[in-house]
Amino acid sequence: MDPEEGLEYVAFVDLDAPPPDEEDEELEDIEDEADDNGSNMDSAAGGTGADGSDLEDGEEGDVTHKKAKRKRKKNERELECRVLISSGHRDVDQDVFLAIHNNGLVYNGRLIVDKSFQATDLSIFAAGSLCEFSGRYKAQSQGRSLRMDRYNGREMGSRLARSVFDSYDGNINQEEEEVPQFYLPQGQGGMLPGNILYYHIRTTNPLIYSQNYVEKENRPSLTCDNLDDATGKGHFIKFTFNSIGLIDSVTYMGSEQVVLQSLWSFVGLHENYLNQLTSRYEQGIIPNVVEFLSENWAIALYHEWFGDFCLRMRFSLRTEQMADIQAVLEEAFEATKKGEGIPRDKMKELEKKVDPATVRMIQEDTLEFVKTNMNHLPMYYIPQKEFN
Repeated sequence: MDPEEGLEYVAFVDLDAPPPDEEDEELEDIEDEADDNGSNMDSAAGGTGADGSDLEDGEEGDVTHKKAKRKRKKNERELECRVLISSGHRDVDQDVFLAIHNNGLVYNGRLIVDKSFQATDLSIFAAGSLCEFSGRYKAQSQGRSLRMDRYNGREMGSRLARSVFDSYDGNINQEEEEVPQFYLPQGQGGMLPGNILYYHIRTTNPLIYSQNYVEKENRPSLTCDNLDDATGKGHFIKFTFNSIGLIDSVTYMGSEQVVLQSLWSFVGLHENYLNQLTSRYEQGIIPNVVEFLSENWAIALYHEWFGDFCLRMRFSLRTEQMADIQAVLEEAFEATKKGEGIPRDKMKELEKKVDPATVRMIQEDTLEFVKTNMNHLPMYYIPQKEFN
């Protein structure tokens, strides 16, 4: 590391070469360096030459000293660099593979499990990036990946624990053949050169597009870049949307700390939740997206229960009592049979077919959510009876 705690060089060791003996170690090239701290090099006084004579001001003959770098072994190499990125092929560990194979478990690039996370040996439960749901669920997955490395590890761990407890509960129906659905997004983050924070959070359930559809209509996105590379001030934020306006991913870069949960809460929401951000940004009305999303109106989006509220709302709208919603869903399903998304102009047509009573119910449930959480959301105004 250099004095500013940045990367200066990387030392590589050849592990295939035999370790050298101590006498085989080499000294690095010796460099001459002016002794800035020498007691005889005061610019206001003469110094002492190599022959013991005094040196006058301006005379050449700066005193130098020999500085030897640390010893370098023959099987080591050093490379000067400022950034190091390492990568490798992700594969199962050999010992893990042998443990799976020798115990007669099914392995097809991943450990195969059923909907309850049980392997062919029902006493073994497994979940995570090493696992994959059985191929018999492919028809029910509806475009969702059967491989678990696609999904959020925390959510999978929660579902795994539930399956273990349910296996000991005789009242649970174990005959249903339905692969679990996952909702939480995945995220990656790190520190970039210049102390720039980087976060990328993406959905685990993107829409499936046919090849022809992707070619004729690119997926829209919104990018706001106020980040100054020289000073590190400002922000970079990018939203990507699928064809029906759901947020597929959020990318953030900046020197200021952000609440990670706030970024997570965006993924999976419809762009309408962002208070007409996409259209207003394109018109130049909103110059700074990060500041806009930090205003009071957006506080509810970051509430820890808001995501659960949205999921409950979606499930309630799918009940048989909502005939208007069922009709809209059937029409939307027909439009997506080929694996294509629904264009936004088609979405507007479908919205007009929703019964006003259903719209009113959604509004009332939203107000009820705000009322219930007024201790955290005091900035919202609740209409009184005179406005009903």
